[in-house]
Order: sequence, then C-alpha cells, then structure tokens
Amino acid sequence: MKQHLKALVVVVILGTLAVWGFNHFFMPRVQQAPTTMVNLEDMEKNGVPNFQAETLTGEKIELSQFKGKVVIVNFWASWCGPCVEEVPSLIKLVNEFKGDVQLIAISGDSNLDDINIFLKSFPGLKAENIKIVYDQDRSKMKMFDISRLPESLVLSKDQKLAKKLVGGIDWFTKDSLEYMRGLISK
Repeated sequence: MKQHLKALVVVVILGTLAVWGFNHFFMPRVQQAPTTMVNLEDMEKNGVPNFQAETLTGEKIELSQFKGKVVIVNFWASWCGPCVEEVPSLIKLVNEFKGDVQLIAISGDSNLDDINIFLKSFPGLKAENIKIVYDQDRSKMKMFDISRLPESLVLSKDQKLAKKLVGGIDWFTKDSLEYMRGLISK
C-alpha cells in the first residue's frame, strides 16, 4: 500500500509540473495593455511632447518651433530597405506643400558616416523644410517608443498626433495628398 501511495504522490507531482510547464511555455499569457496605447491617445488629445535636437548642419531645433505647420517626424536608418524606398516620395510630398509641411527625419544609424553616404544618394533631403537629426543615443526613439523602422508620426498644426505609421509607404499618392491638404486646411 505504501508503494502505491508513493507512486501516486510522484505521479501527482510530475503531472502538476507537466501542466505548469505546458502553461508556462506554450499558452499565451494575458498581459496588461501596452503603455504605448495610452501614450498614443495622450498625444492625440494633448499633443506630442516637445523635444530639442541638433540637425546635421548644427542647427538647434525644437518641435514647438514648427507649430502652425503639419509636421512629419520620421524615424529611419540608412540600412533600412523600406526607409530607402519611401524617401523619394517623402521628399516630393514635402516639396509639394511649399512650407506648409515640415519633415524632421530622425536617423537611428550607428554612425554618422552611414548617414552622410545615404544623404549623397538623396540630395533632395537638403530642402529648407527638411531637418535631418542623428539620434546617436536613441533618446528620441525611446521617447516615442519606436520599435521598427521606418515609423512616422504625422502631427496636425497644433502638434497633436494625427496619425502614426509603421512601415514604409508611398507618401505621394492621391490619398496621401488629400489627407495632407485636409490637415493643412484645419
């Protein structure tokens, strides 16, 4: 009888461990809603937090100085294929609106040489309404919880978040132009 009781205890313990292990490793866990959702909602209602940066030309800029313009804050890197693909249409979009749209392009590259080589391929990025920022310490990427490149924040003229885009897009389509005209006219 003692043998059966010992065997039963061992089976119960092993069974419990097996169920726990299965649940722990294979079953999806219920998690709290990510805090980025709250931050996005907050940026939609109260505006995007102001930040300061230095452009590659040494100019000190602040997001708040572009109040009254539609602003695109674009996070990119020279090694990112979708980033490279969207740059020509992004330049065309900014140029189309002749000063009503401001682009702040924030690079997550590892070194400045890669950025400079990239910029030689796209001389249009030197336009007046385009500011290139090197986020060497990734502080801007952390501030906005950027996890994939490219990611863009489109801000209305009062600097509230109008749209967050993850992944590369064609910025110079009929729909994109209409959307931007709508933001500019508000």
